[in-house]
Amino acid sequence: MAEHGMKVRKWGYRRAMKIGSHTCVIIALFAAVFGCGISLVSATDFCIELTGIGFNRGHERRGDENACAGDESLNIKGVARDRARNNANNAIASQCLRDVTHTIGQQACARINLVANTSPNNLWADFPPAAKPNADNVRYIGRGVEGSASVNLCAVARDVRIRTRSVVDGHCPHVNGLLPHRIFATARARARCAVICSSPQPE
Repeated sequence: MAEHGMKVRKWGYRRAMKIGSHTCVIIALFAAVFGCGISLVSATDFCIELTGIGFNRGHERRGDENACAGDESLNIKGVARDRARNNANNAIASQCLRDVTHTIGQQACARINLVANTSPNNLWADFPPAAKPNADNVRYIGRGVEGSASVNLCAVARDVRIRTRSVVDGHCPHVNGLLPHRIFATARARARCAVICSSPQPE
């Protein structure tokens, strides 16, 4: 019995050590992934919109959505706005990537005492820097021309307008005894190119 108890205790000890080891590995991986994330996504990064003589280009696009009157589950204005912003960003993205050079990016950043960020950062795809000036939607679109020296670019979209209209639609249900109506929302947004700028590193 004593020998059996000793084996049980040894097995339990080895089991605890194995679990502890796995826990340490998990904590280390968590720290590595999220620790790097914190260091790579800097609060001093901004998407600086390119305007004026250097790169004064933009694209306006529309977005649509509709729903039966009284359907509270659908935010048709919000959906239409999101689609318009997305369409506008898609329209300008290839032009930004093709035509915004390292020089254009550096000049835009230098005007507000920042420097163009040329470091690769995959986290910007999910957490793009804030736009200056403010925008309704910001999307990181990738690195521009000139290879390893290329700047990181965003597309920034602003809402232009949104309009709604109502039409009789027999496919919609009656609401409070009224004729069945369908509500249509049409939004428009305009997108421009922006370069990611960062605070200069201390020497």
